[in-house]
Amino acid sequence: MKMAVANLLAQLALLLTSFTLAQGPGLTLESALAKAVEQAPVVAAKAELDDAKANLGRVLSDPLLTRPTRVQAEQRAALAQASYERSLAQAQSSIVASYTQVLEAQLQVRLAQKALEVAARGLEIAQIRQRNGSGTALDVRNAQNRLDDAKSNASRAENGLALAQSSLRSLVGAFNAITPLPSPPALPEASVLQGLLAKNPDVLQARQRAELAQLQVELLDPSYAARADIDAARSRAEQAVAGAKEIERGLALQYDSLYQNLQAAARSLAVQQAALANAREALANDKKRLEAGLISQVTYLQTELSYTQAELAAQQALGNYFRAYYSLLAGGR
Repeated sequence: MKMAVANLLAQLALLLTSFTLAQGPGLTLESALAKAVEQAPVVAAKAELDDAKANLGRVLSDPLLTRPTRVQAEQRAALAQASYERSLAQAQSSIVASYTQVLEAQLQVRLAQKALEVAARGLEIAQIRQRNGSGTALDVRNAQNRLDDAKSNASRAENGLALAQSSLRSLVGAFNAITPLPSPPALPEASVLQGLLAKNPDVLQARQRAELAQLQVELLDPSYAARADIDAARSRAEQAVAGAKEIERGLALQYDSLYQNLQAAARSLAVQQAALANAREALANDKKRLEAGLISQVTYLQTELSYTQAELAAQQALGNYFRAYYSLLAGGR
């Protein structure tokens, strides 16, 4: 049994060592985000943008250009630009989500390895206590159960890491290792929401419909158009304006919710980073106490486990902040 545990620990250690050795320069978040332009939706949006710009150039060079034709060409180009930017932001958001999940999965493997080490040591101690009469067979069985659970958790952690890596590779291609996240971007001011809302393709398209409807009203004149046609055009314009306002209202609420999520993620990140600093200090203190013979090796292992848990919590909080930030830029999914 001890040999099996030792083998499993060795395999986990080898797995983590392979991560370290494969680091090299590694895949950075910046280089991963650069792959967003290669995503199919972004490529399609870029093709539409290029075509819309070319079409606008042709339309504007037409000496017989009419106002409706010019407005429609300009609207198409503006909408294509907004759609391209959203597609790019959504692709980047997906990459950030996969990238951060890999980092978290790596720490989960480390945590599972440390928990397995603690459980194995706990079983050894339970067996020693049973032999010297200070423990019972039930204590040994409970320790064995904890070890079995730790093995299962370690297996699940490895599978989770493999799945997270596969997901990221599907977005950015092959890589050997990824580097830690950079410093998080600063929390933007709430005023940024108006700019994001104005650039949203759904809002822009609704405003364009209202603009075209109003243009139809302006192009009608009682000298050649029936009053009924003019009234109908005005009614359509009013409906288009009302529809645009409703779309803006709904999306404004969505952006506000995304911003609140980002604010909550920022608060959580600050809390978890402070907790990690405390755990790091506790680990350093217990290392000194271990070296001075004031605590046992198993107590120090528990402190190491707590520190790794704090590392994971901080990594998850950092990942949540990055995901919330890029989700805001993408306008949600």
